[in-house]
Amino acid sequence: MDFILMSEGDTPVGLTHEHRYRELVEEVLLAEQVGFDAFGSSEQHVAIGTATVSAPEVLYPYLMALTSRIRFIHLVTLLPTRMNHALRVAERIATEDILSNGRIELGTGRGNTTLALRAFEVDPTENKSQWREGIELIRRAFLDDPFSFVGEHYKVPPRSLVPKPLQAPYPPISVAAGSPSSVETAAAMGIGAIMGGFYLGYDLVENMLKLYDETLAAATHPYPITPRKMVLVSGGMHCAETTALAREQARPLFEMSKLSTDAYGRLAKLSQDYAYLGAIDDVDFSDEEYLFERSQGFLVGDPEHCVEHVQRYADMGVESLVLRVDSLPHDQLMRSIELFGKYVIPRFKHPRNVVRPAGDVLADIRAARPAHEEALRRFQSGNLTAEAVR
Repeated sequence: MDFILMSEGDTPVGLTHEHRYRELVEEVLLAEQVGFDAFGSSEQHVAIGTATVSAPEVLYPYLMALTSRIRFIHLVTLLPTRMNHALRVAERIATEDILSNGRIELGTGRGNTTLALRAFEVDPTENKSQWREGIELIRRAFLDDPFSFVGEHYKVPPRSLVPKPLQAPYPPISVAAGSPSSVETAAAMGIGAIMGGFYLGYDLVENMLKLYDETLAAATHPYPITPRKMVLVSGGMHCAETTALAREQARPLFEMSKLSTDAYGRLAKLSQDYAYLGAIDDVDFSDEEYLFERSQGFLVGDPEHCVEHVQRYADMGVESLVLRVDSLPHDQLMRSIELFGKYVIPRFKHPRNVVRPAGDVLADIRAARPAHEEALRRFQSGNLTAEAVR
């Protein structure tokens, strides 16, 4: 399983954007040091109170120059035509791919806030078809030389993309998929799906994962596929020395979650394509036990508690876990990243290398003794070969 650190640069009241961006850089550098596989941020515009990263394509190259291993994934680049022309996106991704030595990935989406959509005069009834054409145009630009495109939203005569991406056949592509229909679309197109339950529980996510596998297997793909099953823990991950401390420190995340999803119900009424967002209105953000343990929106606890929750995702077949680590004081975020990287990630990356408690090792040794003694008795009596004992 891959572990992706996500931050949107949530800046508390009274702090400057400059200071928060400097903190964010430190968090990404620590994430690389302790073993996270990738970093990603969403593209948020005119956001109030929850996100300040409006230009990931500017932030990422700065971070790329300071790092050597960690990958970068756009979570997500918005593809309504009034926000980002798909050809410009292809050019930017190719440039980032070169500058990072092949460490960039393109996550895409349509936008999920009325603040941003209205600011850019995006019609929510049209941006799904704009997104689909955008993906088609980007893949053609990456693959064909020259390429061309004729559609409802884009008409590009034969041209050659400059520069070309470094990764072959092209950097991995995915899409934010919050509903079963979006998951089906991603799998049918052969791109990754960034799935999240919107605080609606683990069962929804598990069903989405199964649907993705089934649809991917049944589909035919005209382009090279970049399948990937990613799950977003959108409320937040927070790891502390004890679960009680982690919960106490993480409670401000509830308010952030309410604020970040405030527009979902209104957006659901504007277009049938966003109807699935209306279910968020049924979530009780005052039910702490549900949110922490059953909503799928949070991963909060001490390292061992976090391991148990991550194992649940692993058992579902999740390939990449996207963990939002944001909206808390910088020192708490740094400690959370450090603890998770040191004590949780190795349990899934290098389990045999993790030092086990002495009591557990001794218990296993004692449990193995009867079989060993029986094998030894049979060997000494001539009924068992040394090879069989081994």
